[in-house]
Amino acid sequence: MFSILICSANVSYLERLKVNIGETAGNQYELLIWDNRAQPKPITEVYNLLAARARYPYWCFIHEDIRFETKNWTENLKNAFDLHPETGLIGIAGAKYKSKTPSGWATGVPDFDFCNIFHRDKKGKTIHLYSNPTQSVFEPVINVDGVFMAIRREVWDDARFNEKLLRGFHLYDIDFSFHVIKKWRAAVIFNMDILHFTEGGNFGDEWVEHTLAWHQQFSEALPQAAGGFLPPVGIEKKIRRNWLYRLHPENISWSNKWKWIRADKAWMDPVAWPFIGLFFFGKYIKIKTRKEKR
Repeated sequence: MFSILICSANVSYLERLKVNIGETAGNQYELLIWDNRAQPKPITEVYNLLAARARYPYWCFIHEDIRFETKNWTENLKNAFDLHPETGLIGIAGAKYKSKTPSGWATGVPDFDFCNIFHRDKKGKTIHLYSNPTQSVFEPVINVDGVFMAIRREVWDDARFNEKLLRGFHLYDIDFSFHVIKKWRAAVIFNMDILHFTEGGNFGDEWVEHTLAWHQQFSEALPQAAGGFLPPVGIEKKIRRNWLYRLHPENISWSNKWKWIRADKAWMDPVAWPFIGLFFFGKYIKIKTRKEKR
């Protein structure tokens, strides 16, 4: 009933996940795995290749560095699809608004972001990232995060992973959501718990470059909001400031920082000027402060 598609780069993660899925899935499933160490390809290409082989009505594109904590999670997923026939894409994290301003899937605004995932860092500490402003089990969103994406098989007739534009491992989830919602709806569910063993993501130069390229290509179709959601005035400016703050500790080159500022027109918002300063110099100041304390 479920085709589970995995782009693998870590044997120990993969073997652990196979056992976990066998213990928790519940419904009949098939595993479709691409060894990306032996045959390296962009994740968009890998997912398209695996999807061409999938046989079951529901497909799950998942990262291998996770563990399902909910028993019979496939049944919860199937029930969500059955109860909401207009929904073609389901995740465990997503947002109700996708800005024109360059950004990731999240807005950084608590009322607009929905998420239920556990993260475990290298020291073994587990953090529950949970945002559910409406306290719902099923929440319509405009995009979902790539750690877990489930679709109906029919969705594949309308959407593919963008191999031409995205040749790395970033933005594929936002882009895929963008194309799915042209004919279907997307949602986040809260009755499935997942533990993610990798803390955070890489928001360095490669991510910045992919993000700017994607937003430039689809700027005419942005912003977008989930059906019935009316974003407040000034939301683009708020998201801009949130992402300047989010990116300030990342390893981003000066040239790409300038490209980011020019692309999101941050200089036109005086309230954003302190965030621009933080974006450019915040990491340097923190490093210098730590050295002075020694």
